[in-house]
Amino acid sequence: MKQIDFIAELEFSTTEQGGRINPAYSGYRPHIEFENYPEYLTSGQQTYIGQEVAELGTKVKAEIAILGTEYFAKRLYENMEFKFCEGSRTIGFGKIMEIINTDLKCESGIEQKTINLNLYPTDIKNRLESDYGKNSGEAKIKIQELIISNKEFRSERIVRALIYTGNKDIVHLEKMIELTRTDWRDLLMNAEYEYPEKRVRDFNNEFGNEKIKASR
Repeated sequence: MKQIDFIAELEFSTTEQGGRINPAYSGYRPHIEFENYPEYLTSGQQTYIGQEVAELGTKVKAEIAILGTEYFAKRLYENMEFKFCEGSRTIGFGKIMEIINTDLKCESGIEQKTINLNLYPTDIKNRLESDYGKNSGEAKIKIQELIISNKEFRSERIVRALIYTGNKDIVHLEKMIELTRTDWRDLLMNAEYEYPEKRVRDFNNEFGNEKIKASR
């Protein structure tokens, strides 16, 4: 049996609410989308606690085992909400009550807006979409993995610099991510300076306002 990752309270929608037609049985494995992580759909096996059947329109407690645990390392927290789906249809909602797999547990006291790219400023998300197009989801995942790995990388300035130096190419973005892991200061030199002594951009500012006006 796969390791239990967390215990959750699940609420199944009724058929009239767009849910399933029939009740769900223990072992059921729908897709899961965690709040603020729409780019990574995983699946989660539900093992109901104290019962074998989850009737529609009711709440049950369940042990959940998910796929994609590597991506969600250090990101889950108690009371985190999620929805579970069959294809594009949402059939219920859940809330994490207890995290069993400690590898998934978010660091204590950490602010979600520092580790979740989906909570970063709008200019960053818009630039990701416009620069990387169909590869924007992959680009987002790669940057998410970087900022979760080290608190030094949890900076709007660094993320903007990464997007800019990635030059709209996913392969080049990967190279810039590796450069950041080696020394984030080298990334900022590439992004903000045209000559060693001449700073022409400041990515503390939003895209569109990053250029430094020449002084007279």
